[in-house]
Amino acid sequence: MFNFFNKFSSTTISIILMIISGFSFVVMHSTAKYLSEEIHIFEITFLRCALVIVVLAPMMFREGRGVFVTKQPKLQVYRIITNSIAMLCFFYGLTLTTISQVTALNLTVPIFTTLLAFLFLKEKLKKRRVIALLVGFLGTLVVLRPDISINLGGILILISALIWSISLIFIKKLTETDSAITISLYAGVGMIPPTFVAAYPYLTMPNISQFLIIFFIAISGTLAQTLLNSAFKRGQLAVLLPLDFLKLVWSILIGYTIFIESTPYSLWLGGLLIVGSSSYIAWRERN
Repeated sequence: MFNFFNKFSSTTISIILMIISGFSFVVMHSTAKYLSEEIHIFEITFLRCALVIVVLAPMMFREGRGVFVTKQPKLQVYRIITNSIAMLCFFYGLTLTTISQVTALNLTVPIFTTLLAFLFLKEKLKKRRVIALLVGFLGTLVVLRPDISINLGGILILISALIWSISLIFIKKLTETDSAITISLYAGVGMIPPTFVAAYPYLTMPNISQFLIIFFIAISGTLAQTLLNSAFKRGQLAVLLPLDFLKLVWSILIGYTIFIESTPYSLWLGGLLIVGSSSYIAWRERN
């Protein structure tokens, strides 16, 4: 995908792709939260899916007709259903709470997915991976703090996290036969109908500036998803999922600089634990 990566091992490449993907996801979520003050979040979700073909067009042209072929159509359907439910729950929950808390709650995904990968993909739970995962989760608990109550938005994020974890298992299985672009294409196109149904009562005509922001959301979201697929194709979930905790660090920085969200010491302490666990697992796996 990138010639620059050719000199690295598959594991190192997957780690780099996972980190960039996580940052892209947080950028997309933050931009969607910003625009949701003007346009309903369900319309943003629908248009983000509808623009996937446009965003992927250059890569589709390069890969040719093979990009439209999937060897696991049933898994594509399962992935589309779970992804659609998870995305709608996530984006609606996003409008009801802060970007940092959303990301913190969503970081239960590595816990759920690691367990599912152990049960269904037979991935090994090496000691250092489990420790890194637990330290990252501890950092998330420090960020959340006992005094934070879970509201409707938080509940929706947790439901989204569980369903998205199931979707990640489907994605990992799909990477065994399909390209990262094919997986992104089927997901984006497949989610158009369900997101349209959810968005229909709220549809409006975006102005030029709003449409450009939505297009940016589509670009960052499609990039995040395609890089995630590429990372999964090259590495094991147990290696990559601890890096997902870095999303909290990106969300804290964006929440503070753009949304002027408060950043108590617990956020920075938890963020330090998260960065430490992610850096450790990346260093150990690279060596």
